[in-house]
Amino acid sequence: MSWMRLTIASVALCASASAAEAQGAPGGRSAQGPERGASAMRGRMQAMLFEGITLTSAQQDQLTAIRRNAANARQEHMPDGAMGGPPDPAMRKMMIEMQAKQQAEMRAVLTADQRTIFDRNVAAMKSRQEQRKANRSKS
Repeated sequence: MSWMRLTIASVALCASASAAEAQGAPGGRSAQGPERGASAMRGRMQAMLFEGITLTSAQQDQLTAIRRNAANARQEHMPDGAMGGPPDPAMRKMMIEMQAKQQAEMRAVLTADQRTIFDRNVAAMKSRQEQRKANRSKS
């Protein structure tokens, strides 16, 4: 009877480990490598941009296409999927330009009321980024 309990406990442990792995590591980091961590961060950023905005299914489809195109553009510039270290100034500039282009394309999909909320969310994100930079420079 004890071998049966041990077998059941082992199966349950494996199932819970698989579920935890599928969800990713805490804090958006993933044990699967930097690609998943960067993807999770982009996902959180997208969620922040659209916080308080209810999208139609047509808008969601358009945004999915914009995200796919942006991901393909990133892949063209980083074929390994990750930079492997801090970007040089030229790469950083290019990535900022790509992000600005993607945000402009996403904003164009929205209604006037949605754009107001989107712009507020963008301003809040920039404010948080500046605050983090200021905190880092104090350290």
